Amino acid sequence: MATTNHYDLIVLGDHVAGLVAAALVARRGKRVLVIPQGPIDGHYRLNRRPFALDPAPVLHASCPAVRRVFEELGLWTQSRRELRPMAGMMHWALAGARLDEVLASTAGAGVASAVEGADGPRAWTESLADEAAREWPGVPAASAWALRRQWSDATDALFDELLASDNALVADGFWARRFLGRVASQLPPDNLDELEPLPAAHPLRAQARALEPWVQHLAPAQLGKAASLRIAGLWGRPGGPLDRPGGVASLREQLIQRIQLKSGEVKPKLRVAEVLIKRGRVTGVSLLGKRDRYGCDHMLIACDPRRLLDGALVPETLPKPLLVSLAAIHGAAYRYLLHLDLDARGLGPGLEGLTVCLPASAGDYAAKAGVGTTYVRVGESGRSELRPVAIVRVVGPSEDPSELRERVLDDLEVRGVLPFARPWIRLMHSPHDGRGATDGEGRALASLGSDTALSLPMDPLYAVDGAVPSLGVGLLPHSSGVKNLHFASRLTYPGLGLEGEFTAAWAAAGAVAQAGRSGLGRNLFLGRGNRG
Repeated sequence: MATTNHYDLIVLGDHVAGLVAAALVARRGKRVLVIPQGPIDGHYRLNRRPFALDPAPVLHASCPAVRRVFEELGLWTQSRRELRPMAGMMHWALAGARLDEVLASTAGAGVASAVEGADGPRAWTESLADEAAREWPGVPAASAWALRRQWSDATDALFDELLASDNALVADGFWARRFLGRVASQLPPDNLDELEPLPAAHPLRAQARALEPWVQHLAPAQLGKAASLRIAGLWGRPGGPLDRPGGVASLREQLIQRIQLKSGEVKPKLRVAEVLIKRGRVTGVSLLGKRDRYGCDHMLIACDPRRLLDGALVPETLPKPLLVSLAAIHGAAYRYLLHLDLDARGLGPGLEGLTVCLPASAGDYAAKAGVGTTYVRVGESGRSELRPVAIVRVVGPSEDPSELRERVLDDLEVRGVLPFARPWIRLMHSPHDGRGATDGEGRALASLGSDTALSLPMDPLYAVDGAVPSLGVGLLPHSSGVKNLHFASRLTYPGLGLEGEFTAAWAAAGAVAQAGRSGLGRNLFLGRGNRG
């Protein structure tokens, strides 16, 4: 078997962290190949029409970790210009109550002030406080949110310092025991009650954590208090929560373009037969359907490594401590995605923007991993009378995806979120349930082709058995135990969501090519053009 191509770095996987690391390493003058193993641009397609795989708002897009990467890539000015405060209505369907919130905006303040966090109204304490006072007279909701805001502001400052520290910026520096002990003593304890004025079982306690299963990747019960407050601060920031047009998919497209601009390669059609490990070191990959192989100096796994075991990764070639660590990680819940095209006549007059529908009986919300929570995001209609609707449902590990379409729609109808909408659904499709595209009555849509059934894996909310995540955010260190095999994915810092992927990618990229040094990579001259 001949080695026909050799790279400084091969990235195996489709998580954002892999694209970030590849873009940084390519920017630093190294030869890079990305083999995604999944939809790398953040979409799946039906008859060439793209559907977003992650419709969540990009709350972390202005965080320091993202900014640091984009500044090196020459993308920060463009990205900053694209960020917008979320506009419109936010609806909360709680157990026995419904609250309608006007998301704060920075109209007239300009995009720059929105990104930098200029003083403005807080989503926590304006229209939502009025709604809470109407629904529960005498309950000190505003006082509880003010207390939470104080804790969130203090925690944000600590996290910004933590993620900018030398330990967080080098591979596995975050996981050093002395560092973890020192930082843990500064973060708020997990038993902190930041909503102390609220009664113990009040529905607003579940509402306060309802976004967590959507915008990060740890089960809420294992998410640290500091990380929870971090999300609360991003949502309740001055001027309202930020998002970007096109969401995470548009960010992925920017990174792919930057990789290719620096002579990196992204080859989604390649299929890896085996990661080749010799004498405790990765030497490259063999490919399905090809007699040649690709060699590398470094490899980065940018997906859940467990997906590759007994496939591309042969367990016998990996260190036993790594296999034990991977075996302890499991999915406590999953995110099921359903896309609709809904005739505008089937959309209630009050359902615009974003709706979060909590379980009718929330109970201990965190202990249940948020299972039963549904997020409904209504898009713009453009010139059509159809409105795109993206629905994300948090489901348990034992739930059968093939039965979820009707169950989710029935629940939203009973809860008054999408009442009587079924006859107005012109398209209904999920990439997870193995069923083809239909209308609301279950009739197949021949216009999209004969085979639209997909069974893509659902995104998990991770938990670890017999332990707790490091600082309530981290699960899988960068080092694999194999000298030049690194990890950077959602599993590295799942509790930090997109911010965690950027942080992990920066550290992993530094193990291949340090920032500020172009190196002597094989594409040194090809990669020097147009530095942005």
